Amino acid sequence: MAFKTCAFTKNWLVIAVIVMCLCTEYYCQCTGGADCTSCTEACTGCGNCPNAVTCTDSQNCVNAVTCTGSTDCNTATTCTNSKDCFEATTCTDSTNCYKATACTIQQDVPDVKFFYCQQ
Repeated sequence: MAFKTCAFTKNWLVIAVIVMCLCTEYYCQCTGGADCTSCTEACTGCGNCPNAVTCTDSQNCVNAVTCTGSTDCNTATTCTNSKDCFEATTCTDSTNCYKATACTIQQDVPDVKFFYCQQ
């Protein structure tokens, strides 16, 4: 009997881990909040979104692919009204678009940025 109880416990452990993984999928998209580190797909109006693929009006979007109105979009490929889009190839009214090949620059960005935008 002890063996069956042990196997039963292991099965429940596996089921609990699977359920935990499925439950985290509910945090794929976040709207609002100071800390959205659990969001993996999209953040809207969040204060901290280091793991989201898409950021809208959010901060600390260091791994986002697309940023709109967001900050710290270090690895984003497309930025709109965002800051620190170092790797972006397309920028619209964003800052620090050093690798952009198509972009529109805000007037308050230093002239050196025009060189990097190849308009």
